[in-house]
Amino acid sequence: MAQRIHLAAILEREGELLLLRGSGEEAWGLPGGDLLPEHEDVDQGMAAILGGMGVTVEAIEEAFYETLFIPDGDGHMIFNLFATSEWEGEPAPGDGTEALWSAPEALADVAMDDHVRAGILAAFGLARPRDDSAAILSALQREMGAETDTDAAGPFASRREAGRDVLRTLSGGGDPDERHAGLRARAPELADDVVDFALGEVWGTDRLDRRTRSLEVVAMLAALTGRTAQLRSHLNGALNHGATPEEVVETLRMVAVYAGFPAALSAWPVMEDVFAERGIPRPEASP
Repeated sequence: MAQRIHLAAILEREGELLLLRGSGEEAWGLPGGDLLPEHEDVDQGMAAILGGMGVTVEAIEEAFYETLFIPDGDGHMIFNLFATSEWEGEPAPGDGTEALWSAPEALADVAMDDHVRAGILAAFGLARPRDDSAAILSALQREMGAETDTDAAGPFASRREAGRDVLRTLSGGGDPDERHAGLRARAPELADDVVDFALGEVWGTDRLDRRTRSLEVVAMLAALTGRTAQLRSHLNGALNHGATPEEVVETLRMVAVYAGFPAALSAWPVMEDVFAERGIPRPEASP
């Protein structure tokens, strides 16, 4: 499945945000561009793109807001959205590029991608975040094809059995039938997709152990601020898979470095609550 990574920034000034569109294009978009091989990471890439148009944002890593997953032709686009009102310079779009300053409330009348519009409105608190993860998951399933049903199941007879076992261990044990039934009760349309593909196809391989995968998921959910319920679940899952409290703390410290301190600070109380609920002593801070 084709995938590209795009970076975009909300530049706000006096209650309005900057929109751009190229010559001959109908839809408006945010200042930005694709992540290029010469960019060290998304933060440096966003800083370079904005710098190229005369804009400087201090502590660009703290301006990161959200990652959107947007259908894009036969694949999808990972759309990294930055938002800041603290920036310097006078934006100078390239030749043939139109500029428009618009109030967020007026975006309903502006021609632009619906996913991008929804992301902007959510950033201004004018709409709830849009979640296209189900559509992306279905597309990934179609891309992988049914022929992989047993290829990635490891020691299990099928992806379904592998996924049910992962669900059991993430949940701390118990009957797989009950765990699967509980998931179907909460999300009947998504439950089997989660078990067969997300857990059976991806989690079910032995290329990474489950403890490592759990810590990776904790890091990703902490970086995607606002996923408190999912973060709480996977913090418990990481501990169920044998991660130590010290490893969980270090994982969130890595989030602070690479996804920004606001993301880590939002995740920290969730971690503390999970430790408290499980009666786990607070790990001592390193000297």
